[in-house]
Amino acid sequence: MNTSCEKLPLVDLNAQKAESHRSRAGKVLTEESIEQDQKDAEGIMSLTGLDQHVSLDNKIEAREKYMIETRPNESKSPTSKTTGMGMKVNMRKPHYTFLFAFDNKMVFQAACCLPLKVIAASLDGDIVFGKALYDSHSGNEGGKLVYEFQGEGSELIIDVRRGESTKAQRLTFKI
Repeated sequence: MNTSCEKLPLVDLNAQKAESHRSRAGKVLTEESIEQDQKDAEGIMSLTGLDQHVSLDNKIEAREKYMIETRPNESKSPTSKTTGMGMKVNMRKPHYTFLFAFDNKMVFQAACCLPLKVIAASLDGDIVFGKALYDSHSGNEGGKLVYEFQGEGSELIIDVRRGESTKAQRLTFKI
């Protein structure tokens, strides 16, 4: 994985909120899905070697989450409804976003069904440096990302792209 930190672009605070055509109605988290997400998160953290430094008991949840347009002038491509090779239909993949703060750094962890990439961030409105500690995607397991941000502050804003989307999820964490 990347061993040196990169300077991330600042989040565009004027980015247009994206319209959501997806309904979350009926998508209630069950005990089983919560347990699945926790086991997955703990397993991925152990692969990074950070499992001794972080605990899900100390996770910071996003104060605000919404989708933004990252390329509003590009034509929208139709969303593919096909299932990837070897992907099990109707098998739930872990979906979560957490932040951990310790030792003058913050570690962001996320999982969903698509590949994930941090495309912009800001720490108290300033430029932030970071690096991917773990990044993977497979049809059966979905996308997993562990990203380390350098520094300390009171508010971290992260824009995360899922797959090849023209949108990104904006997450705001109060630390």
